[in-house]
Amino acid sequence: MRALICFAVVGLVGCGSSDESRSASGGSTGSGGASGSGGTAGTAGTTGNGGGSGSGGAAGTGATSGSGGGGNGGVGGTGATSGSGGGAGLGGTGGTGGGGIGPCPSYAAGTSVGKVASSAVTEASGIVESRKTAGVFWVNNDSGDGPKLYAMTKAGAHRGVYTLGGAQAADWEDIAIGPGPAAGESYLYVGDIGDNPSARPNIKIYRVAEPTVATTGPAATVTLGGVETFTYTYPDGPHNAETLLVDPVTRDAFVVVKASSGKSPVFRAKSPLASGVLEKVGELTFGTAPLNGGATTTGGEISPSGDAILIRTYSSLFLWRRGPGVSVPKALEGAPCPVPQHSEPQGEAVCFGSDAAGYYTVSEGAEQPIYFFAKQL
Repeated sequence: MRALICFAVVGLVGCGSSDESRSASGGSTGSGGASGSGGTAGTAGTTGNGGGSGSGGAAGTGATSGSGGGGNGGVGGTGATSGSGGGAGLGGTGGTGGGGIGPCPSYAAGTSVGKVASSAVTEASGIVESRKTAGVFWVNNDSGDGPKLYAMTKAGAHRGVYTLGGAQAADWEDIAIGPGPAAGESYLYVGDIGDNPSARPNIKIYRVAEPTVATTGPAATVTLGGVETFTYTYPDGPHNAETLLVDPVTRDAFVVVKASSGKSPVFRAKSPLASGVLEKVGELTFGTAPLNGGATTTGGEISPSGDAILIRTYSSLFLWRRGPGVSVPKALEGAPCPVPQHSEPQGEAVCFGSDAAGYYTVSEGAEQPIYFFAKQL
């Protein structure tokens, strides 16, 4: 993927070009004990170590309404598998974003569950797990390929090439999966949102009903019909982006900008999707506390139930908790949880497992490992 994006929550700063291959070395760098907000004496979370889970520290004290720490003063996520300085406990303000929904979840260090076998997949930029065929994943290549999605097993075995009929591929950067117009049906969403020079007059999101994939026999070659195209512009001019999110609760779609400054605006396409102007709904800043590590965003996903949001950079990965009735923009205002990320040559793709038992990552490059991070808490 090659592009820039930015978003500022809890005051962060940073970014880097999507073609930096890896703007920071090793794994994600944890934050150094962010203070809890809302109370006169915020919490000072203890710093996590390497891949171990950082402790969340005491709840903030002195808050008039119990907002300084408490539910949001949870444990810091674990540090990256190959980087020191695990995430520190963050005492976010109660009632915002993930307020009052418990500590940060803990995930095991990544283990390889297979390798991408298809010789055609050399720039895996997005990944999702199928909702229709157990054990199957969808991946897309970065710019330079046609309008194709690739099906593979969890071990990486090639199961087919699926072309989106009538679609084009200027710079496909991410894919998402979620509900759509037909009740009970799962849909694949493709973000043609890459724009390295920030010069495109518009971006496109494609949507198609997810097909069933055969897990035995010859790999399939299929052209999918019924592809919908939604064309959008930004309200403030072109942006480069590599992260597409689809909310399984509201069916809204979100684009997170990628920028070398780390400042990543978040834009929303409201459901029901229709071409038009995106709405800016927030901003995050990567590359500085509490979003330490890489500055340029490269991918993300919302969990199947909508209760968690992942956004990654080349060298860091963060999870936001989301309570019932909380919007995605509000959830992103909450304290982020640093979670493990394996050292990868150019890691861009990340997705939750369809059973929410963990998440997966994969890097660009030929025959790249597929890493799984099991949820422990």
